[in-house]
Amino acid sequence: MNGISGRMAGVVSGLAMYVAVTLAPVQAAENSEDPCQQGSAMTAFMCQGPVWKAAEQELQGTYDRVMASLKQYDPALANELRDAQRLWIKLREQDCSLYARNRVQGSPWTGFWESECHAEQARARTQWLQSFEG
Repeated sequence: MNGISGRMAGVVSGLAMYVAVTLAPVQAAENSEDPCQQGSAMTAFMCQGPVWKAAEQELQGTYDRVMASLKQYDPALANELRDAQRLWIKLREQDCSLYARNRVQGSPWTGFWESECHAEQARARTQWLQSFEG
């Protein structure tokens, strides 16, 4: 019986720790004017999300415009660009994962650095794709 109550105490203790860690950023956000300036990894990652999303949307829009134009005027080049874009996505995934893990191995900040890398790479790729637009 002691083994079960010991395990139960561990579960309750773990649950209490989870609740405390989960609610702490919420309470801190209520005390701060800008939750993105709190300094926690989770908050920074969540604040980075809209930046990453905007960069991805701009990249996708530019890619779609370039592809539509190329399909009309040079279908073979459009196929090559499609293949290159697929390879670039795979490369970016690997590069950003390595970059983030090297920067903060085992840290909760890994997600933040990876999403920042994705956004930066998306902006650079958007500029590169824009060179096809004239």
